Amino acid sequence: MLGKILPAVSAFVALGLWTAAMAGEPKIDFDRQIKPILADKCFACHGPDEESREAGLRFDTKEGAFAETESGGRAIVPGDLKASLLIQRITTEDSSEVMPPEDFEKKLTADEIRLLEAWVKQGAPWSRHWAYVTPQRPPLPPPTPGAVNAIDRFIRARLQKEKLEPSPPADKITLLRRVTFDLTGLPPTPEEVAAFLADDSPDAYERVVDRLLESPRYGEHRARYWLDAARYGDTHGLHLDNYREMWLYRDWVVRAFNENKPYDTFIIEQLAGDLLPNPTIDQLIATGFNRCHVTTNEGGSIVEEVYVRNVVDRVVTFGTVFMGMTFDCSRCHDHKYDPFTMKDFYSLFAYFNSLDGSPMDKNIKDPPPVIRVFQPDQKRELEAIDKELKELKTKIREAVAGYTYEEPRADAPPKSVEVVWIEDALPVGAQPQGGWQFVSAPQPVFSGEKASTRTASGLSQHFFVNAKDPLVIQEGDILFAHVFLDLDNPPQEIMLQWNDGSWSHRAYWGKNLIGWGKDGSAERYRMGDLPEKGTWVRLEVAAEVVGLKPGSKVNGWAFTQFDGTVFWDRAGVERKSGYRSFASWLEQQRKQQGKGLPASLQKLVQTKPDELKPDQERRLLEHFIEFVLVDSRPLFDPLHQRRKQLEERRQAIEKAAPTTLIFREKSPPKP
Repeated sequence: MLGKILPAVSAFVALGLWTAAMAGEPKIDFDRQIKPILADKCFACHGPDEESREAGLRFDTKEGAFAETESGGRAIVPGDLKASLLIQRITTEDSSEVMPPEDFEKKLTADEIRLLEAWVKQGAPWSRHWAYVTPQRPPLPPPTPGAVNAIDRFIRARLQKEKLEPSPPADKITLLRRVTFDLTGLPPTPEEVAAFLADDSPDAYERVVDRLLESPRYGEHRARYWLDAARYGDTHGLHLDNYREMWLYRDWVVRAFNENKPYDTFIIEQLAGDLLPNPTIDQLIATGFNRCHVTTNEGGSIVEEVYVRNVVDRVVTFGTVFMGMTFDCSRCHDHKYDPFTMKDFYSLFAYFNSLDGSPMDKNIKDPPPVIRVFQPDQKRELEAIDKELKELKTKIREAVAGYTYEEPRADAPPKSVEVVWIEDALPVGAQPQGGWQFVSAPQPVFSGEKASTRTASGLSQHFFVNAKDPLVIQEGDILFAHVFLDLDNPPQEIMLQWNDGSWSHRAYWGKNLIGWGKDGSAERYRMGDLPEKGTWVRLEVAAEVVGLKPGSKVNGWAFTQFDGTVFWDRAGVERKSGYRSFASWLEQQRKQQGKGLPASLQKLVQTKPDELKPDQERRLLEHFIEFVLVDSRPLFDPLHQRRKQLEERRQAIEKAAPTTLIFREKSPPKP
């Protein structure tokens, strides 16, 4: 368990100290006593670097140290000082033979020579670095006065060997301060000090430890060490250093410590949570460990170079965090002192080389892959929305199926219908610009609950673009908007403007003060004088007058004024007669090649009437009944409006929910 690692390490160190102390005759420890001498005085010419190695002799590996030399002898012959060339060369008085050479700046001391001789005499035992040796539990030292637990016995044994006396027991305040800092990183509060001093029970200290381990501060304190090693940060760390949203990973680490998550699970979920069967949201959040590296979107960056740099960072961090090794050296050459080759580095590199996303951060808070994480109340609301959307879909489908349609007589009186695009809310997906301001009664409101307004000195405009469902212009369409000019502070000019990929569709009333586009053309068409002040007036503009032909897709609308205070409300398009007849509508769609229809219907409307299959004609009729037929608007418009409200609310919840960077494997992964 995570909370038990440090005590185990302390015990292990104590074991080693006591083992050395209990030995009768000094036994040479190769890793602690001999290897440092070889590394300092011999590795320069007989170490891991092939380019600087001389005489084919190396002392950094057991195989090399005991191998036959080029001269036929052996540098080290266990137990035989005379046969060991190492001992011969470090003890000779011949300046041409002595090692290290006379011109080498580092010389062996007399103590170091005696230590090497003693080591060879003892059989030249060779051991791996302690980090690569499985710890063995030694026997406990004999009990001594004052030793309360097993660790105390090791410490007392070493103190006796060194002829030292233990420090006196700490007073209660000092003890509480130490343990509180150790477990939470914070000092104890005055109330906690008072409570501990007043508690004379035998297990008072143990209960303090339990309380601190149960504190949320414990996980926060332990997590900060891990997060430092994992290179966590709330920004990208380079160039513009923009905000990066992955605090959910930080909180995951804190919870892992507070919940005492098993260490193997702690590792697996961070390194490969996305590869687990049906990974949970928490397991995906954990993979943020592999996304904590520095990122960039700096101009001129070579994408593949940045990608490789990111993968190298993951490999190096893996080595540092999980193996305590400096892997970075091996990206360019075999490691000089750790048993890790360049081939090993790039073999491990392959495990982290398949991120399903761009290496560039795009200067945004959530460069993919990311997940959006909903809070419990958001989940409940989304479930309710999805349930109602499903019910609405069923209701609309049943209403369409049950609707009785009859083709009208050719002399049926014409009708028109308003398609309201803006009222209280903007179209789904629309991106507002220019600082929209809304007011409600008692301020002027034409319909619904609110109107937009603007007070200006000179030119002022507010608008939106990129509506998800564009307003598709049909033949004879009349664009309309309702306007209220302030009686005391009227404008000098007002203008409406539409975007179908271009903003060159304008109509204005009043003075010619807004100079956009060519006056007298569809780019700037004068509709007349300013409308009456102090009352709501409906402005109407034929779509063709401002250059919007049938099939044009309007995705943006702008409201512009010069001076004064203006209120705007209910806007959209009025469709004239012709769409009470399915046959007339279908003929019109054929002329327009189905522009504006769903892709699945565009091909059908271009099919010759006598080639349409019954089910295909039925699909077209169902679309006509639901979205076009004038007489069915009272039935379907409220349903569509409710669906629009639910979709907008769903978008708002999704936008408000936090995201976090995750690691997701490419499919298929890179070879």
